[in-house]
Amino acid sequence: MKKFALTVIAATSFGLAGSLVAAAPASAVSPSAEVTTRIAPKPQVRVAVVPASISTKPSRWRGRTLVHPNGSSFPRKVSRWANLVRAVMKEHRIKRMRLSGILAQIQQESGGRKNAINNWDSNARRGTPSMGLLQMIAPTYTYYAKRGLKSVKYQRVPYANLWSAMNYVKSRYGMGKFKSWSKGYNQGY
Repeated sequence: MKKFALTVIAATSFGLAGSLVAAAPASAVSPSAEVTTRIAPKPQVRVAVVPASISTKPSRWRGRTLVHPNGSSFPRKVSRWANLVRAVMKEHRIKRMRLSGILAQIQQESGGRKNAINNWDSNARRGTPSMGLLQMIAPTYTYYAKRGLKSVKYQRVPYANLWSAMNYVKSRYGMGKFKSWSKGYNQGY
């Protein structure tokens, strides 16, 4: 029975470590043996990644008490999105004080239902109903969506919908629109 030694060659491709293991007879392996292996790089696939610190699921708000701009409290269906909204706001550098205004907009648009679809307005009649927490229509969603999340299959994913909507509002109306939402003015786009 011949003894076999394992030769392990570690390779790194695009930051991901892989390993190649080859078995060879013990007599064939010596300290001076050189083994050269080339690994062809795989085509890089671009995928948008939700930062690990962001939960895309509803959660209980753990900050200060949330109050709607009109002075009432938010329904649980809306307030449960506060942590995710806050995380997306950080990515867009939107001030924390605008959180209640964005939640008020979510309440107005979808009532906090991530799968809400508006099938009755002019957009729906044209075949592009608004969807998601902030009711984006497909063309607007795909134009303003985060790279890697531009497919309409992500339109009702809360993180993707919020990200695209906030990007749209910033680009189209400027940061002042978030200020008006926080004051309770015209809870529309």
